[in-house]
Amino acid sequence: MKIVKLTETDIQRIVRKAIIEAEHENNRYMFFSNLEQIKRQAELLLELDDDMIHQILENGHDWADDHITVAKENLDQVFDFLMNETQDSDDDMVMMDDLTVVEGRKKTGTKLCARGKASAKAKYDVYPSAYSNGHAVQVCKGKIKGLDGKKRCSPPYC
Repeated sequence: MKIVKLTETDIQRIVRKAIIEAEHENNRYMFFSNLEQIKRQAELLLELDDDMIHQILENGHDWADDHITVAKENLDQVFDFLMNETQDSDDDMVMMDDLTVVEGRKKTGTKLCARGKASAKAKYDVYPSAYSNGHAVQVCKGKIKGLDGKKRCSPPYC
């Protein structure tokens, strides 16, 4: 057996490297673990009675619908990013388990409408943020009511 002398600096460097590698593995594990949990919870929610859920949402719990909308938008963004990173940039078709999924690139640089911004600023303490921008987009698309209490689509979302 060979004797190797290490300084305190060498040991600190080795420990830091081990910690960074462990964090990297943990982050990788967390990505897939979180994705599996989303899948399980979505399947359980889809098994619930539609009419009962609709009644709950209409009975003052529309925040749950907002959260699902924002979660879907976030998942769409991750999906589009990973699909674009894993495919040839000239090819918009992705083959997955004998299922063809057609996904184009997301439109970027689209400005939020004034109604959406105003509604988001009124609803959220922090603007801009992911949640407030998601809310603003939904108002601009006419999917949720703005400050005027009306649902209407605003350009360029129409």
